[in-house]
Amino acid sequence: MDFGIMQKALNDCALFRGMDQGQLGLLAMSAQGIEFAAEEFVYRQGDDADGSFALIVSGKLEASTQQGYVLKTLSSGEIIGEVGTISQQRKRTVTLKAVEPATLLQWNIEDIGNTSPSLLRKLKDLAWRRIKDFNG
Repeated sequence: MDFGIMQKALNDCALFRGMDQGQLGLLAMSAQGIEFAAEEFVYRQGDDADGSFALIVSGKLEASTQQGYVLKTLSSGEIIGEVGTISQQRKRTVTLKAVEPATLLQWNIEDIGNTSPSLLRKLKDLAWRRIKDFNG
């Protein structure tokens, strides 16, 4: 994965604002890069969350219910998977499918908690805001 594109996605993501370039570099090095073809499923609602969350580096993903109702289209700079990762059920709460080729950076939440407790707090805050927005 191109380091410049990865660094731009990290810099553009609200979750990582306020982190210096050294911290962002460590995050980039600890991430797993994953690529998805168009129409490929990233997550399916109800799947185990496996303690991971990701940043969309490029491409677009569609979030939908199990019934196929499209909730939102997500793109570069957005975080995915945080709600299922922090929930008590530890299950994916929506289905995510690539609508065009997509590249993600994925992390394990335990690794983030061990290396950056403040980032873990921000991630949990993001998840709770999304839950609140979803529930109205």
